[in-house]
Amino acid sequence: MSENPTAGRTRRLIDRVGEGLTRLCLAIAGVALLFIVAINGANVAARYLFRAPFPWSEELMLFLMILAVFAGAIAVTWRNLHIRIDTYIERAPPTVRVAAMAIGTAVSIAAIAVVTHASVRIVVLLYELEQRSDALRAPSWIPQSFVPIGLGMIALLIAIKFVLAMLDARSPPVRSEEPQ
Repeated sequence: MSENPTAGRTRRLIDRVGEGLTRLCLAIAGVALLFIVAINGANVAARYLFRAPFPWSEELMLFLMILAVFAGAIAVTWRNLHIRIDTYIERAPPTVRVAAMAIGTAVSIAAIAVVTHASVRIVVLLYELEQRSDALRAPSWIPQSFVPIGLGMIALLIAIKFVLAMLDARSPPVRSEEPQ
């Protein structure tokens, strides 16, 4: 018995989009970390060689670190590389595994949704008040938006991975056409 061709194409498309998003997020995280290293190195040189450090460097490095963390977390979520202890779940019967996965997914998405909602409200408030960062004088809503964007993407990817896992669990195994 073979897989539905349309379902197979859809699955491959979702996987390609997920991997593309992962590569983009890893590139963003990598570039952010490179900028942090460059800014820090330039600031050390400015401080010790010229006695004139950049007053904005710590703030910008913090913003870039937040961007790198959330971009990296999106990639980790898609590739399912987060730290977890699932020894009991792996040894459980299939019905218990599916139930635990469903409950864990629902709890994760609910918790992320609460934090994302609060984060969006903060970003909107910062935007409406035209709040600016202290040293850079950049709009504060921009770096603060990394939190709800990152968390929203993580929740979406968790949901997509769950649906794909449930579809894989329902699909019959694909038989090999090779002679024995």
